[in-house]
Amino acid sequence: MEVLGMKIGFVGAGHVTQVLAGLFIKAGHSVVLTNKHGLAKLQPVIEKLGPQAQAGSLAQVAQQELVILAVPFKAVFDLDSKLFADSALVDATNYLPRRDGAYEEVQTHQLASSQLVAKHFPGARVVKAFNTLPVANLNDLSQKGLAGNPTALPLAGDAGVKLQVAGLMRQLGFTPYDVGDLAASQKFQADTPLFLFASNEAGLKRKFASL
Repeated sequence: MEVLGMKIGFVGAGHVTQVLAGLFIKAGHSVVLTNKHGLAKLQPVIEKLGPQAQAGSLAQVAQQELVILAVPFKAVFDLDSKLFADSALVDATNYLPRRDGAYEEVQTHQLASSQLVAKHFPGARVVKAFNTLPVANLNDLSQKGLAGNPTALPLAGDAGVKLQVAGLMRQLGFTPYDVGDLAASQKFQADTPLFLFASNEAGLKRKFASL
C-alpha cells in the first residue's frame, strides 16, 4: 500500500520520536508531537525537524491519520483511555519491568504488552511496530535499505493499519515482516531474542522459526 503525505502524531518527544519523525518527514509526511512537559519545551525539537513538524496537544495528536506511542510503557496507562477510541495506533513501546513495574499479565505471557495497550484504549486499531531496533541505528539502517540492503522489521496487529505501517516501513527503506495478530506481537517483545535483532527478511524469518 502506497502512503503519501500522511499526518502522523507522536505521543512522546524523546529520541525514538525524533529519529522516526525525521525519517517520516524525509519521506514526505508531516508530524505533530506532544509531551507531558509542555509545548514550549518542544520548540527546539520542532525547529530541528523543520516546517513539516509542529507541537500540539494530545487531542491534536489523536486527530492525525496515524498515532505512534513512543513513551515508557507505564506512561501509556496515565493517558485517558478514551483518547484514541477511533485512532490507528502504533505501539512502539517496550515493557521493561525494572523501569515500568509489575504487569503480571505481560510478565507471565498471558497477554502481549500491546494487547494490554489495546485494552486500555478500546476502539483503537492497534499495531505493534518500530520497537525492536536500537534507535541509534535506525538512520543508518534506513539509508542502507534505501540503497538496496533492507533490514526487515516485524509488525503485528490490526490488518488495515498494518498495510499503512508496512507502506511507511518500505518508504523508510525497511522490509515489513507481518507476524500476525496483536497476540503474536509477544514474539518480538523486549524479553525475546528478536529484541535488538537486525537482519534482512530471510534472517528474520529464520530467527522466528527458531523460537
